[in-house]
Amino acid sequence: MRTALFSAALAAALGAHAQVQPEVREISTRPGVTLRFVYLKAAQPVASAVLFQGGPGNIGIFPNGSMRNGGFLAAGGQNFVQHGISVVIPDVPSDRRHLDGFRASAAHAEDNAALIAFLRQQSPVPVWAVGTSNGSLSAAAAATRLQDKGPDGLVLSSTVTQEGRTRGMAHVVSEVPLQDVKVPVLLVHHKDDACYVTPYDAMPGLTAALSASPKVALITAQGGSNNGNPCHGGHHQFQGIEAAVAKDIADWVKAVPAK
Repeated sequence: MRTALFSAALAAALGAHAQVQPEVREISTRPGVTLRFVYLKAAQPVASAVLFQGGPGNIGIFPNGSMRNGGFLAAGGQNFVQHGISVVIPDVPSDRRHLDGFRASAAHAEDNAALIAFLRQQSPVPVWAVGTSNGSLSAAAAATRLQDKGPDGLVLSSTVTQEGRTRGMAHVVSEVPLQDVKVPVLLVHHKDDACYVTPYDAMPGLTAALSASPKVALITAQGGSNNGNPCHGGHHQFQGIEAAVAKDIADWVKAVPAK
């Protein structure tokens, strides 16, 4: 009996951490424009999310669902699916080579409205916009531009709050009117983030700017490794603690009451 119980428990544990097969999808978002994305569906979804990677946004999706450029979100979809959150991870639209100068635009919001609508068609659960670094601007813009057609909540991680040395490379979240965000917001930031455009000490100001949000919280990450470029790896991308940070995000998202 003990052996049988142990085997059943082991099978359940292995099943809980099984990798979900990625699906590569492509949808029309604007006249003449298509958007490719990776879709990972949780077995029993309690929420869905659009994951916006930082940098220029051109993650380069291959037919098997792998990507040329990874990162905390682009390469971390499985971490969310394991906790009941289905995700889409978008590439750049067919009329763009990158998202520099585009993330706050109406056209980008229109693309993201199509992704949110897709997720709502798949599962009747809340849809969140989750961004990291430059991707936080995409998430925030979806909330401010789309309003009722936008996400049910935001997660802004390693958020860019300072201008960069090269014009257009740093997508500052305040490019959109943060006072118009009317959904719950979770801020996630590593205490020792060394990227010069994402200082941790900007979090109180960012919290204050989200004045219309019904709930704003901050998760402060610590630990992990700090290897590589401080704005493309290390603490900025939660290196070494990706799964733990994703779990903290998922736990918070699932605890927020649905609208």
